[in-house]
Amino acid sequence: MADHAVHDGVDREPAVSLTQVTKEFDGGVTALRGVGFDVPKGQILALLGRSGSGKSTLLRHICCLHRPTSGSLRVLGTDVARARGHQLRRLRRRTGFVFQQFNLVGQLSVLENVCSGALGRLVGPRLGLFSYARSLRLEALDHLDRVGMADLAFQRTSTLSGGQQQRVAIARALMQHPAILLADEPVASLDPDSADTVMRLLREIARERSLTVIGSLHQVDLALGWADRVIGLRDGEVTLDAPAAALDTTTAMGVYGTEPRTEPMALDATG
Repeated sequence: MADHAVHDGVDREPAVSLTQVTKEFDGGVTALRGVGFDVPKGQILALLGRSGSGKSTLLRHICCLHRPTSGSLRVLGTDVARARGHQLRRLRRRTGFVFQQFNLVGQLSVLENVCSGALGRLVGPRLGLFSYARSLRLEALDHLDRVGMADLAFQRTSTLSGGQQQRVAIARALMQHPAILLADEPVASLDPDSADTVMRLLREIARERSLTVIGSLHQVDLALGWADRVIGLRDGEVTLDAPAAALDTTTAMGVYGTEPRTEPMALDATG
């Protein structure tokens, strides 16, 4: 994959800033415990940890689907806990999400699925591909071309392979014009070759568009080859925070250990 060096153009103003974020759900379940870190604009960050470690909950906070029980979370300069109405909708529009299960509508064409990514900036519903303005259809085709899927624009989405569907999902997320792109286990259901293709694509697009990308992964080697920085979570706490280039597989695998850490393993992770 691309080298691990931190992109020289990274804006040091945080895209995401968490300060002692704790999330408690009904029933006494604590999903996040005092989580705190900043993510500079343009950084590619991988979250590692076992299932139930808090990775998905953290991503859902960043895309404003959850609010912290305590602590502070700022996304693109906005205090998530205080965001309401238009401000909250605008923040969600600027945060794209790529899911493990793609979340595409199988009976629709590839192009219409991508066009649907623009719904957050349109007024009223859309019924059928040609209810979208020509300019939006052309923009969607441009995004499909970027992910190598333009030749399948009018194909029924359910006929695509998993790797192809994930590329369509990325194109749909780009239709939101996001500043932040979140990915929750985006390649967990893909074969190794397709997973590598999708992760390379995410990295290339992030660099081209100066996107901040935060993705949760289980594949340690893939994370180390893809990300600028790795944060490990265990039982809702940060146990590792380091540049990917400073880590080896054995060290990164430590986040899956059974012995609790009293302090996060932290190296210089500002890049």
